[in-house]
Amino acid sequence: MKNLLPDNRGMRKFAYAAFLTVALASAAASVARADADPPKAWQDVRALVVRFNDAQNSQNSGVLSALLLDSPDLNWSSGVSSARGHEAVVAQLPFLYGGTMTVLPDYGALTINLLSPTAADVTMPTQFRSESLLSDAVMTTTVVREHAVKTADGWRLSSVDTQPAPVRAP
Repeated sequence: MKNLLPDNRGMRKFAYAAFLTVALASAAASVARADADPPKAWQDVRALVVRFNDAQNSQNSGVLSALLLDSPDLNWSSGVSSARGHEAVVAQLPFLYGGTMTVLPDYGALTINLLSPTAADVTMPTQFRSESLLSDAVMTTTVVREHAVKTADGWRLSSVDTQPAPVRAP
């Protein structure tokens, strides 16, 4: 008895080729996306910067202390005031921010330059908003430059330089 159904071999080949093309295209797109993602070290440094700014805004001295390199070589500079060494920097933080300073970083303009697998330079325009009960809020636009190093405990800031220094409300 003869098969009365048409032979669909050509249609099957076409469907198989279409399926293969779609599968290869999606695989190529995901590889391209992975190549465009920043390196893990870059992502880790960005996370450090975000956590540091969040800790400044919440005035969490414990987190700030933990994110700064525990070393006598730690350097903090903000205008004419500066401190060197972990203990000196941590002791100075409450006076720098008080209860009225808010850090407003521009993450869209954040620049992270990986110098090596264990060192990075960070530059970011930032606004500082200082408020007082006696006056209107004062906004200062600055550039914050930070140096991050990778330690056994993760990435830490070894240098923070804010120029010009934020202006405090009177």
